[in-house]
Amino acid sequence: MSWTAFALTTSLLLAPVDTKQVVLCEASLLKSCLKNLSVDVRGQLPASVNDIKQLLGQRGAMVLPLDDKRVAGVVLLARDQLPQSLSIELSGSLHSFTLSEQLAVTLWHEVGHLEAINLVALGVFDTLSSYRHEWVADCYLIWRSAKEGKGLDLAWQQYHRRNLNMMQNADNISHWTVPVMAQVLQHYDAEQLASFHRFSDFMQDALPRLFEEEQDTLDEFASLFHRTFNTQAMQLLPDYMFWRKPVLAQLLEPTLVSLLGESAARDWMQKQNLPLQISHL
Repeated sequence: MSWTAFALTTSLLLAPVDTKQVVLCEASLLKSCLKNLSVDVRGQLPASVNDIKQLLGQRGAMVLPLDDKRVAGVVLLARDQLPQSLSIELSGSLHSFTLSEQLAVTLWHEVGHLEAINLVALGVFDTLSSYRHEWVADCYLIWRSAKEGKGLDLAWQQYHRRNLNMMQNADNISHWTVPVMAQVLQHYDAEQLASFHRFSDFMQDALPRLFEEEQDTLDEFASLFHRTFNTQAMQLLPDYMFWRKPVLAQLLEPTLVSLLGESAARDWMQKQNLPLQISHL
């Protein structure tokens, strides 16, 4: 396969991060992709194709940041491993949630991780925790979706996906970016987001408005998720983590309404002793 054909068929170069390129390597064409990387870039990646594929595992995509003057990072992509839907059991019934445009959403999130690193280089952040890495990446997804003329539908889809992943398994707390996404979606509409020329401009405007939860608080939310959505028989404790329930209810409501409909969402929340906010949705 020629370099030109390879670049065209795999969309090798993604949107740049600042002045640096982002390289896309598809798992099915990984060997060819690696051969076209510079010696310096290739030397920063795992030694063998198998090592790289093992690093990717069952994920649909992941990003490998680089220390290079021209390339910000390499995004590994396995299209056949991108999820197309999610399912969750609530009150004995199985509910399915369709995931649209997962290729674009996934790539935007991965590029968002590189944008997070760039924000440190620009002095916007001093440091990046793993959790901050995730919510900045999802903020990039929100901004990029609006910038591409997609509105906020894909941003809300990612919001719902984060909630659904937590409903399935509270161990996903490290990727539960909903507390920050909710603030962004409250403060900005699609037109406002698209007005920012660069992601860094948007983040510098947004950061004074955003609050990041402490890890102890996230751990409490994880415990409440586990207690609320664990399908195993558990002792009913209606007042468990009662001080976190109002915020959790507010963050879950849009997802529950999308999944169940307003009436069923209201009934389910009442049974879980979660304060209702549906009247203003």
